[in-house]
Amino acid sequence: MTAREVFLRCKSCKTLNRVPTDRLFLHPKCGKCKVFLEFPKKPVEVTALNFDEEVLKWPGMVLVEFWSPRCGICLAIAPTIERLAQQKAGIAKVAMIDVEREMLLANRFDIRSTPVFFVFRNGTKIKDLYGALPRLQLEAWLVSALNE
Repeated sequence: MTAREVFLRCKSCKTLNRVPTDRLFLHPKCGKCKVFLEFPKKPVEVTALNFDEEVLKWPGMVLVEFWSPRCGICLAIAPTIERLAQQKAGIAKVAMIDVEREMLLANRFDIRSTPVFFVFRNGTKIKDLYGALPRLQLEAWLVSALNE
């Protein structure tokens, strides 16, 4: 994927579509079923059932946050993660994994505390962060990780 292309998954048929950024304003349609494509402008909820499809098989960048609803820091940085998902919509996917509900994934990645962030590129983990940083530093780390 180049900086001039984004990937959008069709909500109707689940086909992954590559769209040139200069054509996004034309309201692109799915190449398979012709339904209008939309940017995911918020984090995607990932489970053990869809992890491979949403993270490992995604052709591009994915920021994964392992979080817990009982983690005060996780709740405090949630607006930062939401904002990042909006800013990087179509360029990088932002995924969230609730470790209390997805214990298989938490065990698979040896998650012992939250929050934990992984950045995947084309299915390979390229960067991680255990714990949180102050908001501005966290945003800078996330942006730098997504731009690597």
